[in-house]
Amino acid sequence: MYPHRPPNSCQAGQAAVETALVVPMMVFFVLGIIQLGMVHHARLMTEYGAYRAVRAGIVNHGDCTIMEKAALAALLPTLAPLPDEIGRVDTLDKAMNVHRLYVQELRIRKNGFYSDGPLPLFRVQVVNPKLSDLEGLFGIYGSHMGTMEIDYDDVRDDRVIEANLLTIRLTYFYELRIPFANWQLHTFYMGREFLDELRGLQFENQRVGGQTATDYLEGRGATRDTDHRVLAELAGKGLFVMPLISTWSMRMQSNLLNNNQYGPGRCATDS
Repeated sequence: MYPHRPPNSCQAGQAAVETALVVPMMVFFVLGIIQLGMVHHARLMTEYGAYRAVRAGIVNHGDCTIMEKAALAALLPTLAPLPDEIGRVDTLDKAMNVHRLYVQELRIRKNGFYSDGPLPLFRVQVVNPKLSDLEGLFGIYGSHMGTMEIDYDDVRDDRVIEANLLTIRLTYFYELRIPFANWQLHTFYMGREFLDELRGLQFENQRVGGQTATDYLEGRGATRDTDHRVLAELAGKGLFVMPLISTWSMRMQSNLLNNNQYGPGRCATDS
């Protein structure tokens, strides 16, 4: 005689095992979907921020400070709440309060929003006109204006026509904030060009050159440039940041001013 066992006990044990296998995967998928949705939202707001920045620039003489303020206002819905502060921006008053708090915070941290490295919260760069072009145009074309202005509506010189197409590149260093999904997504971003080198490996139990697969991808991505090196350093401290980049162009509707403190020369680049 076999010992008496409660009916369906085997099925109950099987269900428990299946649940233990499926639930972690489901949690991963849910967290990943939430994080990807937040990244997509931030990417859309980055595009909107680039548009708002260049729109502010064309009517304000290419003033970098005004363009940065416009970009910050556009990014407000994606920003994490500052410590002990409310981060909601669903009313105009709340949005103005968050904007004020972030402006104060950015002024305090003059070397970048992330105190652990030189990365700012976001970066507004003028990619057209280039810095080298501005120096020549202000020095030669603008001589009749005391080398201070470039006419936005002068069509007699091809160099001026090209320089008056203001092009802004906004780089938003977006912080991934969903646990577990943040480091996974960050790792794939950093090592996206090197994934073929890990073909056939299982991330959870195999090592590459004495490192885990995730550490290997982070390290490979860090070799790209200074920004990515800092991103890898921040990831090592548990802060996962992904740069979102958008570029927008508009024709100038006011004269470009040669003002190194506020004008396009302060944030112009030759790259």
